[in-house]
Amino acid sequence: MRHGLLIFVMLCCNWASAALPGVTELGKSPEAVTDHELAVLLDKRLLKADVVAIGESVHGSAGMLQMQSRLIRYLVVNHGIRLLVWETGVLRSQDLSRWVTACAHSRTSPPIDVLYMPTAADLPLWEWICDYNRANPGAPVVFRGMDVWDRPWLHYAQLRSAAAVAAIDSTLLDAVSANCPGYRATEWAHMDAVVAQLQLAGSTLRESGHERCRVALSGVLDHAQLRAQQLQGANPAGAGSAFEAALSASTLLGWLGFHYYDGVDDIRSWNERDLAQGRNLRLIMAQNGASRAILSAHISHVSHNRSSANWWGYGDLKSGVFFYQKLSGKRVFNIALTAYQASGTQGEWMLPTAVNSIDRVLYEAGHRLAFFHADAGFLSPYQRWWMQNGNAVGMENGIELVPRDHFDAYFFTDQSLLDRPLPGRPIWQP
Repeated sequence: MRHGLLIFVMLCCNWASAALPGVTELGKSPEAVTDHELAVLLDKRLLKADVVAIGESVHGSAGMLQMQSRLIRYLVVNHGIRLLVWETGVLRSQDLSRWVTACAHSRTSPPIDVLYMPTAADLPLWEWICDYNRANPGAPVVFRGMDVWDRPWLHYAQLRSAAAVAAIDSTLLDAVSANCPGYRATEWAHMDAVVAQLQLAGSTLRESGHERCRVALSGVLDHAQLRAQQLQGANPAGAGSAFEAALSASTLLGWLGFHYYDGVDDIRSWNERDLAQGRNLRLIMAQNGASRAILSAHISHVSHNRSSANWWGYGDLKSGVFFYQKLSGKRVFNIALTAYQASGTQGEWMLPTAVNSIDRVLYEAGHRLAFFHADAGFLSPYQRWWMQNGNAVGMENGIELVPRDHFDAYFFTDQSLLDRPLPGRPIWQP
């Protein structure tokens, strides 16, 4: 009996001594973390944030999804943030948006195939959101996607439908129809031909057509935002249509810009996508009259990007959060979710080996589910640290960055693995 007690005490002491300076070891599953614990860890720093951004470093990884879900539930219930914005297409997200609204009255299975690479670990959050909305019909959670991977021809159709409802200037819409590639498309085969011409050196579309379309879409974006402001209150339907027109113009700018620069200027290509994400987040918040929002996306889309980092060998990409803050002047508190051993819907990733790997250092110190702010003392030995980012050959340790320049806070888990994948729509061409 005494021998068993001694072993128990030794184990407890060893676990307690594992805590690195500035790190809080939670010692439980994400679902078991209490509201009080989260309040102590987060509230002082996130209370002034307009957006709380949660970034997973691996898509479809169950431990990260469980932590993401726990944080979202805490923010909805304890901070009253009820607008949830996601890394998925603006239009493809609408099936899930409508389900979130309708489930307060009629419950069906959530159409989570609109999410990128959904898994069984995604489901509990949406079941909880439905329960919450049924219990709080007067203040429900609202959901929307902000990414560019939609069917472009549906966005052109959205612009046409907004002409009458929101009284969008017809000359601006005519400029789009006359200058924008794929305006009459009805399937991906048409758009593939557009992209081929867009990327063909010397083609009219590459040399001058893209710029004319960019100017036309920018004109619609600016005018639609103005119409939305003018119509809010007096004409809600018109304002909603104007916001949708602005979202479509913004998304098309991101989609076309990504493909125009793809293979020529990788940084500019990816930044066109993230610039659209930042614009769309701002538009979605304005459309819903929301002063605060929760954003969930990959860490590359929620980083502050205050110093350089080489994302996947492309270079110093900027995020949707970076552009949102630049466009709006609003404040974002961002949280990165990372892991030592990780797998997800894009594969099983390598264990980090670098001496300045956050994940390796935390794991070897005995941490299992841990939290730390970007100014944690254990980070002082190095300026730049590696963290999980789908560790693969050539990127064995993930992404190397200055922790305080990219994220405000971090949740680490020793192991976050793939749960059962579920059927999903194609990401790039839904």
